[in-house]
Amino acid sequence: MTNTTIEPSRRDVLAGAAGVAGAAALGAATFALGHAVAQPAGLPVRRDIATFAADDPQMATFAAAVQEMMDRSARDPNDPKGWLINANAHATFCAVPGPADPDQIHYCYWFLSWHRAYITVTERKIREISGDQSFAYPYWNWSTDRRIPQAYGRPGSALSNAVRFTPDRPVDDGEVDYFPDDPVLSQLGVAALGVRTFVAKTASQISRSFGGIPRPNASGRYGNNRLEGTPHGPIHNYVGGDDGQGNGGDMSDFETAGRDPIFFAHHGNLDRLWEIWRQDAARKATEPSNADFMSHPFVFTWIDGTNIEVLAGDTLDTTKLGFVYDNLQVFRPNAPAVIAAQAVQNRLPPVATGKLRVPLSPQGVGSGERKILEITNVEKPERLITVGVFVKPSDAPASEPGTNVGTFSAVKAGKQIAWPSDTLTFDITAAAQKYAGQELTVELVPFRLRAQSAGPPVNYPPLKYGEMRIVTEQQP
Repeated sequence: MTNTTIEPSRRDVLAGAAGVAGAAALGAATFALGHAVAQPAGLPVRRDIATFAADDPQMATFAAAVQEMMDRSARDPNDPKGWLINANAHATFCAVPGPADPDQIHYCYWFLSWHRAYITVTERKIREISGDQSFAYPYWNWSTDRRIPQAYGRPGSALSNAVRFTPDRPVDDGEVDYFPDDPVLSQLGVAALGVRTFVAKTASQISRSFGGIPRPNASGRYGNNRLEGTPHGPIHNYVGGDDGQGNGGDMSDFETAGRDPIFFAHHGNLDRLWEIWRQDAARKATEPSNADFMSHPFVFTWIDGTNIEVLAGDTLDTTKLGFVYDNLQVFRPNAPAVIAAQAVQNRLPPVATGKLRVPLSPQGVGSGERKILEITNVEKPERLITVGVFVKPSDAPASEPGTNVGTFSAVKAGKQIAWPSDTLTFDITAAAQKYAGQELTVELVPFRLRAQSAGPPVNYPPLKYGEMRIVTEQQP
């Protein structure tokens, strides 16, 4: 491990797991993610929160450390050991005005690497404050566990100390990007794992990429990569919810999301999906290796108030950051199969509808082809919202819910709605085969984002768009 002093902050270059384990004490003036205190044999393991027993001593230590950080912030919002200072990193780099802002790490290829660094810095702070050098931040596997885990909902626990208007329903299949009716996508568990390349070369490829487009880029256009769109956004909205007056909870607003301890468990699972995706050597090879990416520094405030930097290139190997995951399967091994289709009582009136004819013969699509539903010129929603996209034959009864082919969301970013793209795309190959040659009705149906006991459902205004069409894409 080497340390190079730069201004205005320090860059800490990690030399792999051996360097992490054998690091010498560095003192208060210097910090590295392979930190001063020697690690136990082997790397800390990030575990599924559901695998911890309720009385696990590490969970008690975890909650106590978060409580201490929150107490510090209550006494002094500027305390560098406080929870608020740590949470504000997300507000600084994620709630800045607009997708094109140079400080914004969403909507571009910094998204996954920045959040991996952020979770790791938070994890290391908890290790220092708790004294437990084996601590690793647990993740929430929402593919398997469709409600907020008990550890993050226990009354009085620091881990549940957040503003939430979570709806009293399970997370829907569409919100976690699971499509059981599609024989190809269902095998992935999370449909985004089917994406084959990390970097988008053009704006039109952003939503079909796993990592996003470079910042800056020649087009000056940015947007959600496939994973960032769904399941990332819908889970933020599910946990934070909506108070019915247009106000979201902490998680449904990028400005406050880092205040909720479950934020890091949610992003931990997204980060784990990145590790699952990169198990394929061909896909991993598409990750950026250019100097602009590899040497780009992410700056965070350490617990002594100094700045630290994590290089984007050092996030491509979790062992350099000092952790591994307990398993790299989408669904928790040996857990019961979960299907949670949107229940009738959760369906609200559509915010948009359209009709189009499936341009297929009864034989269906050709080998390697995927049929993509494009909705163009979509205007920014007026409030936070999560929407399921359903298709069905035009002559189907109104009570027929149709086939869910995708989900999208609009999360708040301070006083505005985060809305990076005016074109939405959804893989509808299985539905196109099912309804070959027929005229279809497309319905955009909002998910309920507040508890039924909190009052009547939110009345969402119509979502305006230009055109719905089906295009053919050839898999590489």
